[in-house]
Amino acid sequence: MISSKQKIVVQTDLYRCGKGFVIAAIWLAAIQAFFAILNLILGHIGWSSFGSDLRGIFSSWSFVLGFVPFFYFLITPYSTFKWTIQNGISRKTMWRSQMLSAVIITLVQEVLIVLFEVLADGHPAEAFIVNSSVSTWQGILFELLLLFETTMTAMAIGYFFSLLNRKWKVIVAIGGPILAAFCIYYLTLLLIKLGVFQFIGSNWSIDLSGQAAKTAIIVTLVVSAIVWTLLMMLVSRISAKHMQLRRD
Repeated sequence: MISSKQKIVVQTDLYRCGKGFVIAAIWLAAIQAFFAILNLILGHIGWSSFGSDLRGIFSSWSFVLGFVPFFYFLITPYSTFKWTIQNGISRKTMWRSQMLSAVIITLVQEVLIVLFEVLADGHPAEAFIVNSSVSTWQGILFELLLLFETTMTAMAIGYFFSLLNRKWKVIVAIGGPILAAFCIYYLTLLLIKLGVFQFIGSNWSIDLSGQAAKTAIIVTLVVSAIVWTLLMMLVSRISAKHMQLRRD
């Protein structure tokens, strides 16, 4: 049973995220419908192709739906923190409420994605993993995990950046990727000099055609996604605990 304060946060998250998607969906539908009508008038397509072009609106909605929650939880953590503190909602309650919001939004997100894909193509999307042994339901569950992992990553980044002032946000946003690129580059050079890649290439061969290898890959992906999701939840929890109101 959630408290009244948690309901306020969850309802606000659902309203804001839903509003963002509706605005994006209207713009996409208007643009695609305009070009479809224009092509029909100019004689570039027939009525049958016109219907296919209009069904493409659902595909674009499915695509953009995968990004709306990501950008919402990436951009809004500090603004959410400000109004929750002003309304007497603690950091702990805010974070728990947003976790619940993320779960609900991910479930709604997946249902709508499947629905839009059915309307666009006439059949549900198969699994992200190209594997005939993976059922549609297994693919949907894996897609749910990926969507939630993406949302948790966005939330962790958003909460972490909320701890920084404008100066450090710019420094981290610019310097972080550059530093990561340099680290990856020099680590790769080091591994090449040590002959690690040559050793792997000559001594480590995996038969990807076997069912056991495919299962191992799937299990590895799922476990990695779960571990990463839990790590991002921890980062967002620690960041939320130390958030403070700033004057900038």
